Amino acid sequence: MAKRRLRTGPTAALPAKPSQADLLRLVRLADPEAREDGADIVAVDVRMHAPVEAEPELVGGELEQVWACRVVAEGPLPFDYFDRYLAEGIAFRLGGLAVCRGEVTDPADSDRGGPAVILPERPTPDELRAVLSGLDDSPKADVGDESDSDDSATDDTAPEDATTADATPPEAGTGATVDTETDAKAETDAKTEAEASVDAETEAAAEATEVAEVAEAAKVAAAPGDDINPDDFLYTVGDIRVLVVPEKGRPPAVQELLPFATELTAIELRGDDPEKVGALALRLADALNGLIVDRWRFRIDAVEDLLPPG
Repeated sequence: MAKRRLRTGPTAALPAKPSQADLLRLVRLADPEAREDGADIVAVDVRMHAPVEAEPELVGGELEQVWACRVVAEGPLPFDYFDRYLAEGIAFRLGGLAVCRGEVTDPADSDRGGPAVILPERPTPDELRAVLSGLDDSPKADVGDESDSDDSATDDTAPEDATTADATPPEAGTGATVDTETDAKAETDAKTEAEASVDAETEAAAEATEVAEVAEAAKVAAAPGDDINPDDFLYTVGDIRVLVVPEKGRPPAVQELLPFATELTAIELRGDDPEKVGALALRLADALNGLIVDRWRFRIDAVEDLLPPG
């Protein structure tokens, strides 16, 4: 294969020659129906050519030995960048580098994306908040929680005041004062109820705003695995950020969900510790009957699948 085609990519540049059986097993994480076609592997309408030996200069000398697998789209992609993600996902799992349009990247160093839990239907904000807050040993979801300070707004000190009044009868001539204090208390209670009503309306408005933010975030969400504005994240669990967006396209890795859904939903997770993020993803998938994919839309079944080899 011409060097310029390898450099154009998408190409997975690997440090050792993989067997066709190993490549097929990995490609099937992205498309369970991937098949062999001679020495190549075909996933949907994308062909991964058999590995060929290439010069180290293909990756700027970053690898002493290079075996290159070029990926070529032969028809419509199931979602944007599927060919590029296939090359990057294979490179990540085999300790290699990715080459696309002359640019060499190390998928293991990428901090642009994280795993996602794919669901056949979108959870409501209340449902997701309840799941996030109810996971054992997980910090409470920070965004959209019900306030725990409402009790202070309705805290009534009347019992203590009444005890004092009973223990110390008013002196002669203070009846008017007692009546005035009673009226004042009634007025204060009325104000408290009014403030509580305002608080309830404010909380309802905040809830509506949150729902609107979810919808807006869905409109501007980037392609799977691309950078997402930190301001878009609607929930946090410890140091893990959570965003609910429509899943663009139809990743073949989660095709078993499609007979039951016309539009998939992705719960995108971001965090600095891939093991913690992966553990939360597994628990969310179990609680919401979803499937997990990594940033390249490869199927994930264990936390270790999110970690670079060795």
